[in-house]
Amino acid sequence: MSYGKILVAYDGSAPSNRALADALELVECGLGRRVVVLSVSDPTKKADPAFAAAARAAGVSLAAAEDEKPYLETLKHQVVERIAGFEDAVDLRVAFGKPQEAIVRFAAEEPCGLIVMGSRGLGAVRGMLGSVSTAVLHASYVPVLITK
Repeated sequence: MSYGKILVAYDGSAPSNRALADALELVECGLGRRVVVLSVSDPTKKADPAFAAAARAAGVSLAAAEDEKPYLETLKHQVVERIAGFEDAVDLRVAFGKPQEAIVRFAAEEPCGLIVMGSRGLGAVRGMLGSVSTAVLHASYVPVLITK
């Protein structure tokens, strides 16, 4: 059994770094062929000063859709050491919009066989799971692996 393409929802947080490591391990074990690291920028949050400050502190870009190239460079800089040895099996992608919607949409359009994401990221927390991971878990038709 192989998931084929494995989508990793990445926001630079410790849980998303763990999700990336887990996805690469799945590829190493032959359970996937490629890992797509997807970073989502939500333009509606750019106006929130608290969110913008937290994103800057975490090294997360808040680029607009027209700034995709610099945003990809930021993502590459964030993950370059983490994907060492897997460069030929990893694609870096950027999406814009509400994270939960962008992740589910991307997984369906790509298509991906598995979504791997952290239990919570840089956003608000809802219970034990972050609000984005909870929303993706409920909305996705693709299997979702939530890592801690």
